[in-house]
Amino acid sequence: MKTARTTFFALCFCFLAAVALPVAAQTAGYTKLNVKGRVQLEVPGDWTISDAEQRRRVKEWGEKVTGIPTQHIASLSVQSYPAPSRMFVRVSFIPMEPPITQADVRQEVQADKQQVLKDLADGWREEAPTMWGGLAKHGVKEVGRPRFAVESIGGQTALIISYGRTSTANPAETMRVTQYHVLLGAEKALITLSYIEGDPQATAAHNRLKSSIVIR
Repeated sequence: MKTARTTFFALCFCFLAAVALPVAAQTAGYTKLNVKGRVQLEVPGDWTISDAEQRRRVKEWGEKVTGIPTQHIASLSVQSYPAPSRMFVRVSFIPMEPPITQADVRQEVQADKQQVLKDLADGWREEAPTMWGGLAKHGVKEVGRPRFAVESIGGQTALIISYGRTSTANPAETMRVTQYHVLLGAEKALITLSYIEGDPQATAAHNRLKSSIVIR
């Protein structure tokens, strides 16, 4: 379907949300963040918020590792602290041409949800080998099989890709990475949540953060 194919822009760059670079810790308590007036979420105050330069470096590093150019720099990148980080969140906005609204997505899902998921999976299978090939050179391996779904997040309908990969800090651990592709007309919000599976604190932090998200 046209919608699913169009939303595949930048799917391969979910790994970039889980790249730890040296940054400074913030203060204690919870911090409410508003990203471009469209995505709102809350993170612990002692988590680390990357500045524009750090986000640019992550983009360039990811392109070098995967060999795939990306069309955007994240608007927000936050990781738990101290290192090695156990939880990451990344929010990006990607232009959509032609625009695709939430109503368009819901209509296509209602008409043939299985076809939407098939198109999403087909796109991933087409692009993912290039990403995994680049990451393998750095010792990162895929764990299990990817999951494709349509779910609600922050009050909006999202197309979802979720997969596991080995942790860069400890290859014996699995980092669960989930992308939420939320079409909002002329742009798409790409929200990526990553956390260490089997870690109770990381799982709890992930669940709380996800429940705090509001998308307009």
